[in-house]
Amino acid sequence: MDKKFYTVKKEFKGVTYVAQFSGLSVGIRALDATRIDGTDVTSNEKLGQYIFDNVIVEPKNLTADSFDSIDDYNEITIWGREVMYGRFRDKTDAKAGKAES
Repeated sequence: MDKKFYTVKKEFKGVTYVAQFSGLSVGIRALDATRIDGTDVTSNEKLGQYIFDNVIVEPKNLTADSFDSIDDYNEITIWGREVMYGRFRDKTDAKAGKAES
């Protein structure tokens, strides 16, 4: 199977974010790494930081405190999660920007 890595750009409140799809294994690893200890529940904080560390490649060093509101944080982490899962392969989403190989 041909797995095409790609990046997606998103402009949000004057900042350009770049997220990278690096294969489905990154998404699977994220789910395993971000569970709350002893449960099957995913930690929002852990998942958000995983996305900042492994999926969003620009700007660097993002944390939850990089955002003015929880809505802004959610906008970017949800978009990053969608890229991580490969949802923008072979198409362009008006809200996300163009996927580039």
